[in-house]
Amino acid sequence: MVQTVEKRIYIRDTDGGVAPFDPNELQTRMIGAFLGAGLREESYISEEIVLALEYTLLTSPRPDGIFTRSEIDTSIVRLLGNTGFPEVANTYRRTASEQVMRLSVSPEVLERLFVTHLGCSAERAAHIAGIVTDNMKTLQIPAASPHLLLELARHHERDLAAQDSLPLPEVRQRSPKVTLSRDEITALLPPAAQQLVAAGVLRINGITTLFPSVRFFFFLTRFAELHRLGNPVTELEIMPLLYDAGNTLETARQAITGALETPEELPCCLALPDISDFQEQRIGCLPDRKLAEELAGALTAGLKCDLYNLSFD
Repeated sequence: MVQTVEKRIYIRDTDGGVAPFDPNELQTRMIGAFLGAGLREESYISEEIVLALEYTLLTSPRPDGIFTRSEIDTSIVRLLGNTGFPEVANTYRRTASEQVMRLSVSPEVLERLFVTHLGCSAERAAHIAGIVTDNMKTLQIPAASPHLLLELARHHERDLAAQDSLPLPEVRQRSPKVTLSRDEITALLPPAAQQLVAAGVLRINGITTLFPSVRFFFFLTRFAELHRLGNPVTELEIMPLLYDAGNTLETARQAITGALETPEELPCCLALPDISDFQEQRIGCLPDRKLAEELAGALTAGLKCDLYNLSFD
């Protein structure tokens, strides 16, 4: 089976519910922000930012792996600003969803409201309730709408989240500096890997300073064509070839990391973008997650590292 990072990330939403972290949903929101800011060409940076954030969350010492939606949004806004996209950061910030009667302002009432709707810990909610109560006393407002109180609370929660700030990469140029371009990586590869690249089977993204990682994209349909496999492709045919290809990926990974001489091993990511089409068109079956994992397992068996991220799209 494929070895991937085991730790799970969860997000506590504004209604207090907890759900698994969805990097695709986050990337979609960010792409929308790039489009909203009129920067379609630069939207590819969203993938780098999501990977950088996900890696930070996975390596965080927080034992329960639960982060609030405000922490995530604050981190994304910071990363967008640090990478030189303040207009996208502003557009993204506006997409953060918010939620009228009037509530009497007191720490006890506000704490109950914030625990339910703010999506933070009870201790953080009590702390923010005290701050908001003081704010309203200063303004001499004894009662206010929940919307206004939550807006003020979210303002303070974002400030506190920024103070707690996750240790995100500091990159201040318009686009992250490229450490190795795709062409430079291809030139480093051993002949077997270069053959896969030339055949369109393998693509390896350039490496930037935002999220330094080795990212393989492997196209199974082209792989079957390269080896002249007829339809239907059987597991007996494809599996030995995938094991061999996996060894080639490992030699490619070692060539790349050897050229960079990084103090720590770079995370390794693998995407199989056409695996559903391969199952339908070449194997002749409906897309099946278990079969996809078996194929990926054969391809990654030769990797001498844990696979940080596996994607089937």
